Amino acid sequence: MIDRLRLFRAGIWALTAPLPRARRVALRHRLRAELDNRRVLAADILVLSRAKSGRTWLRAMLSRLFQARHSLPEQQLLEYDNFHAQNAAIPVVAMTHGHYLEKLAASDRHGKALKAMPVVFLLRDPRDVAVSEYFQSTRRASAYKRELYQVEDSGSMFEFVMQSPLGLAAICDYLNHWHQELAGWDRVYRLYYETLRAEPEAEMAKLLSFLGSDFSTEEISEAVAFTSFEALKRKERENFFKNSRLKARNVEDPDSYKVRRGKVGGYRDYFSDSEIERIDRYVEERLLPDLAERFRIAAD
Repeated sequence: MIDRLRLFRAGIWALTAPLPRARRVALRHRLRAELDNRRVLAADILVLSRAKSGRTWLRAMLSRLFQARHSLPEQQLLEYDNFHAQNAAIPVVAMTHGHYLEKLAASDRHGKALKAMPVVFLLRDPRDVAVSEYFQSTRRASAYKRELYQVEDSGSMFEFVMQSPLGLAAICDYLNHWHQELAGWDRVYRLYYETLRAEPEAEMAKLLSFLGSDFSTEEISEAVAFTSFEALKRKERENFFKNSRLKARNVEDPDSYKVRRGKVGGYRDYFSDSEIERIDRYVEERLLPDLAERFRIAAD
C-alpha cells in the first residue's frame, strides 16, 4: 500500500528544491507541519512525541494488535489510515511531533475538537533522546533531513547533545511546552518510555483501556513478544516490514539501525564522568521540576 504521507513529503521536497536554502528550509518546515496537522484533524487518536522517543516501537505494538485481531498481513505497519481502510473497526491514528499544533488548538475553528481528542503523549528521558538523535543524524538521516534540521556539521557527540538544534535544549523545551499545554486538554495519557520498557504488558493494558480498546491480556502479551527489542532488531535486519521506518541504513553498522539499543539511561555509556555531570545538571535546570524528578527516578 502506498504511503501517501511520504509521497506528499517527497512532493514538498521537489517543489522547494530550487529555492535559496533559508527559504526552502523554512517553507519545508511549514508545509510539512500543515500536512501533518490536516491529518491530525481527521484522525480518531493522536500520538504526540518528540522524535526518538520510542514511537516506532509503539507503532509496531499497535500494528501487531490490530494485525492479529483483524487478520491483516503481519508485515504491515500502522500508517495513519491504512489499517482503517482495510477494516473500519480500526481507528485512524495520527502520529505527529506537533509542529504548529498549538496554533490549531488555539483557533476558534479547530481548538475545541482537537482538545477533545484522545491524546497519547509519549515522553522519554531527554538525555537518551539526544544521544539517539545524534546517531539518527550521523548514521541514518538523508542530506535532506540533515539540512532541514540544521545538523550537517554534528561535531562530537557531546557537542551535539549540548549545542545542536536537536540537542538537549530543544528536547527539554519541547517536553516542558507540551507538558504544560496538554494540562488544558480533555483526554491525555502520558506514556513514559521508561515505564513502557520496564512493564510493557501492564503499561500497554493501561494505554489500551484509555483508548477504549478491549484487547485481552493474551493479545497484549503476544504483541509485546512479537515486537520485543530482539525481535524488532532481527526484523529490521531482515527488512521484514519492507518499510523505511524499520529498515537498517547499513546492516553492518548497529548504530545505523532504527532499533538501536533502547536502553534506559544508556546515554551514560558514551560520555566521561565530567560530561555526564554537565549533562545531568543541564537537564535538571532546564526541565520543569516534576519532569526532572520523573526522569531522575527512572534513570536511577
